[in-house]
Amino acid sequence: MKRAEDIKRVFRSAGLGISPDADERIFADVLQARRQITHKSITVFDRGRTIMRSPFTKAAVAAAVVAACVIGVSLWRQTGSGLVLADVLARIEQVRTYRLKMSSTFQFEGAESKPVAEATMLVSQTLGQKTIVHVSHPITGQSMLEEIYVPAQGRTVITLMPNEKQYSKAELDDATIEQWERENDPRYLVERVTRCAHTRLGRSVLDGVEVEGFRTTDPNSWGGMPVAGAEITIWAAVETRLPVRIEMGKGEAGKGRLQVVAHDFEWNVPAEASDFAPVIPDDYTPGRPMMQLGPKR
Repeated sequence: MKRAEDIKRVFRSAGLGISPDADERIFADVLQARRQITHKSITVFDRGRTIMRSPFTKAAVAAAVVAACVIGVSLWRQTGSGLVLADVLARIEQVRTYRLKMSSTFQFEGAESKPVAEATMLVSQTLGQKTIVHVSHPITGQSMLEEIYVPAQGRTVITLMPNEKQYSKAELDDATIEQWERENDPRYLVERVTRCAHTRLGRSVLDGVEVEGFRTTDPNSWGGMPVAGAEITIWAAVETRLPVRIEMGKGEAGKGRLQVVAHDFEWNVPAEASDFAPVIPDDYTPGRPMMQLGPKR
């Protein structure tokens, strides 16, 4: 099998978003590749076709249900006029349309971090979601590009693959589409963190914006199964009470560390139906996307 096809298998299991499971698969695949290189027997990952679970991602759809943190802390509040996470969550729930960027990197212990994925997401509560994701293999440097269109109404998810001049149409059930939306919506990540023990970092300035920081290291904060070295930091604007930057990291000693950052948030941006309506060029042919939405077949 050609290397490009082998690498494509890796990308099918890679996602970007606030879903932890997609990034967990990137973590596992990269670690396996590192071990193979160490033994001078480089083979490309063969993990088969999986569900995309995105970061914030995603960034990319998991079947796992977000688990409540077991620590007996629900909503933490401070005295005085400081911003609290409950305020941030309440403000996000008022937003109808937003745009953000996501970046994912992986760092082997004692080595420089390598880019894994970059994504741009436009989300409308009434029109749908458009995600453009560029995935890079951290070992070979090969990459792939996809545009994913998830409708607010209907069940047909369309994926464009410009590099291959291919497209895919998938009919999904309501539960799968709803899960995709939940895993790519920052409100659910913020809600998850409010249910975990977290600390206030105080105020700082990011890109000229005064922000308030919150951090949790609860292993349950990623959702799903507990993860080692979990850490989530949320920076929210003091004035708007909306996230400016969200940082998610996890990893164990000797296994490397995965870092996902959501940034460049734009809240209540204008959007039209045409923004979420893909145009399939005449020379595109049917293909299989690297990030498969829906059940494994």
